[in-house]
Amino acid sequence: MARERYLLDETEDTIHQNQITPTTATEKRQNWWFYHKVHVIVALIAAAFITCFVWSIVTKENPDYTIALMTEYMVPGDLQSDIEDHLELYGEDLNGDGKVVVALQYFRFSTNTKTDYEAAELQSSFVKFAADASAADSMLFLYDDASYVYLDQNDMEGFFAPVDGLEEPYCYWKDMPGLNTLKLTHYTEEGVTLENVLKVLGDLKVSVRSVEGSAFEKEEKIEYRERCIELFDRLLKDEPTQTAEN
Repeated sequence: MARERYLLDETEDTIHQNQITPTTATEKRQNWWFYHKVHVIVALIAAAFITCFVWSIVTKENPDYTIALMTEYMVPGDLQSDIEDHLELYGEDLNGDGKVVVALQYFRFSTNTKTDYEAAELQSSFVKFAADASAADSMLFLYDDASYVYLDQNDMEGFFAPVDGLEEPYCYWKDMPGLNTLKLTHYTEEGVTLENVLKVLGDLKVSVRSVEGSAFEKEEKIEYRERCIELFDRLLKDEPTQTAEN
């Protein structure tokens, strides 16, 4: 027994004798940051999403359409505003407030993450998408293949449904005449041309969500989906409901 105690004590001494303990305030901060930086970044991004959500509720008009935009690459906020303005030309006043308002719900799914921030952004986008899908807020989706492949790992089969007249559950942006009349007014980055922007956006797929999920037990969700299909059709046929001057 004495020998066992001796070996035990020796092991414990060996375990702790090389342990490095931060001593200065700087070392303690660095040590804390090393073990907690991911949690802090995720919390900050989550807080930013919540802040933006609350701000949009407080300051922005109640949208007639919420449309999801999902890309692997970053879409600047000014370009998102131009897309919203353009889609409004093809929409209808669904809530009866006298104006057409489209709100893009942007999700960035960059799977080639190299930093903790990008990893946290990817996770936050998925959480945000899951909440949107559960509530069926977005019925019309604009997305690239990389985003779909990432989400398909979480079983996206049957999430989109073909619109009447189409065999596939999607149509490319470049094949929808109404989308190719996009104008750039907010997004004016030097060296960027409308032709270049449309070339990138042209590879996005446009889909309408299928009727699935508990949210569709509500009649208003089914009605809203029908209105989004009508918007899809107007974009496909290039039949705006109003002009830019309106």
